[in-house]
Amino acid sequence: MKKLSWPEWAVVTLFGSGHSPVAPATVASALTCIILWFIPPALSWPAWLFVVPVFFVGVWLSSRAIGAFRVDTELRFKSLRRRDQKAEDPDPVVIDEFVGQWITLLAAPHTLLGFAAALVVFRVFDILKPFGIKALQDARRGWGIMLDDVAAGLWGAVLLVVALRIIPAFLR
Repeated sequence: MKKLSWPEWAVVTLFGSGHSPVAPATVASALTCIILWFIPPALSWPAWLFVVPVFFVGVWLSSRAIGAFRVDTELRFKSLRRRDQKAEDPDPVVIDEFVGQWITLLAAPHTLLGFAAALVVFRVFDILKPFGIKALQDARRGWGIMLDDVAAGLWGAVLLVVALRIIPAFLR
């Protein structure tokens, strides 16, 4: 089993949220919403610049994390966790949720309703994996871990932008 340094572990598990006994990906997405809530709306456009390096760091760290976490089939709250957990994408690795949720949040208004809608929309796309998102999971190593969540984040952002264009007062 590989060992991760403390900073690697903190980033890959989003400060341990990936070890949540119930729905670690949803917990990580909610934590992302809380963290990014404190970025002032005026600074949201420069945030786009940081998504790309965070994505590549996430791919690299996810690749390092494969094999660092044991895939346990006898977990508490097993019915509330992913049924298809694989060694190539262990539940504690949630840096991909951070990046995908961040992408969706960039399209959301900086309101409680906007952030809540972004959380729900991203999680729906991440869980259901429509529109070719599921196929991206099969990419090798950390790429597969990250790409499906990036695609879910992009689809979530598109949905929010369309909703805001059709109904401008939506989520404001």
